[in-house]
Amino acid sequence: MIRDEDIRNKLKELDDHIRKEYIETHPEKDRDWRTYEQQFSRRIKEAMKSLDPLISEAVSSIRIVRGGAGRPDALTLKQKVKLLLIKQLVGESNRMYANMLDIFSMVSGIDVSYKTIERLYSDEEVMMALHNTFTSFS
Repeated sequence: MIRDEDIRNKLKELDDHIRKEYIETHPEKDRDWRTYEQQFSRRIKEAMKSLDPLISEAVSSIRIVRGGAGRPDALTLKQKVKLLLIKQLVGESNRMYANMLDIFSMVSGIDVSYKTIERLYSDEEVMMALHNTFTSFS
């Protein structure tokens, strides 16, 4: 009879073996951090420059008819999509990203809570715009 502990031990052995083999076959390369950071910064700037026209094109074909009830959205569809894509690029949690936005709200004019960021994931308009954004790559 195989126990959970036996399976865990075997998985740990496999993990140790794979890790050791990987380290041996993939030696750590010296990295020129100055060049790396310059290239990374350039790639981020290029991505941000190309993001705006893509988002504009993606949201331009979406027409939204609002019902009478409810309060109006604080953000435009373009701002919502941009927030979500930048959040993914930054790789921070929703709360941390909302805190970062607080700092940059003076420049961006976007003042949102982490709940607003969380709601972007289920916003149907944002999903349509993202679909349009990524189908334009094809």
